Amino acid sequence: MEPLATTFCPLESTQHTGNKSLNETAWSSEQTAEYSYVSIFLVMCMLGLAGNGFFIWFLIFCVKRKPFTIYLLHLAIADFMNLLCSSIIQLVNIFHIHDDNLLTYVIFLMIFGYNTGLHLLTAISVERCLSVLYPIWYQCRRPKHQSAVACALLWSLSVLVSGLESFFCILEVMPQFPECRYVYIFSCVLTFLVFVPLMVFSNLILFIQVCFNLKPRQPVKLYVIIMATVILFLVFAMPMKVLLIVGYYFDTTDESVWKSLPYLNMLSIINCGINPIVYFVVGSLRRKRGGKSLKEALQKIFEEKPAVGSRENVAQFSPPS
Repeated sequence: MEPLATTFCPLESTQHTGNKSLNETAWSSEQTAEYSYVSIFLVMCMLGLAGNGFFIWFLIFCVKRKPFTIYLLHLAIADFMNLLCSSIIQLVNIFHIHDDNLLTYVIFLMIFGYNTGLHLLTAISVERCLSVLYPIWYQCRRPKHQSAVACALLWSLSVLVSGLESFFCILEVMPQFPECRYVYIFSCVLTFLVFVPLMVFSNLILFIQVCFNLKPRQPVKLYVIIMATVILFLVFAMPMKVLLIVGYYFDTTDESVWKSLPYLNMLSIINCGINPIVYFVVGSLRRKRGGKSLKEALQKIFEEKPAVGSRENVAQFSPPS
């Protein structure tokens, strides 16, 4: 299970290496920092689970099902899975539960949720970009259940990628080389030559639409939510993916390379937990005091329609999935 399982659980390694001096320095500064890390990590996970849980409930019961909300629902589920599995890993470490099978499944599910989030964000960005560039084509040609089918395919792709990464690299005591390198070449190509470029290009189109082509009642808040979510993912979640690809591709056992992984994992957790906050903050912008509730403001965002006659109007009235 080295090095990923221990680097996600920094307390585990210190309790092995510090046994000689444990009686003399039971609460050393290093241990205090590590327990502080775990405490902060668990608090952020709990807050993120609460936020994503509420948002999942909101999308299921309070908003009319639309293509965009279907993607957001699946994204919230993926983030919830990532947060839950990260919490379990830390709790297993705290209570010294020695169950390799449990860690195997939990780490796989955590990687699975992470990869699914990446794929779904790309699909959200691309579909919204198509609705802006080709509104008439988007309305006439878009299959009725495209969102549901796309989500199913992206979950399946995530199972494949996460399964390969877990089997050949992460859940092995010694990564299988060169198979592990081939797996991360495949993962690197998918991530940095397919999904990330599509995500960045699509959001660049949305940014130009927001800045230079504003029209009355255009769904600006919707665009802001997409762009903010993508930027946060690239800043907070992508560094961990880069480190895993570099570390396993070069088959390195250098502790200095893996030392930053727990903190990059914390950044990834922040990204999973912050998405509902982005939705709520954007939804509450320009709300007049005593006006609509936040729930109604969010409903208005996800059901927002542009003015009649705008290019976006055609896309907004596309048939729901």
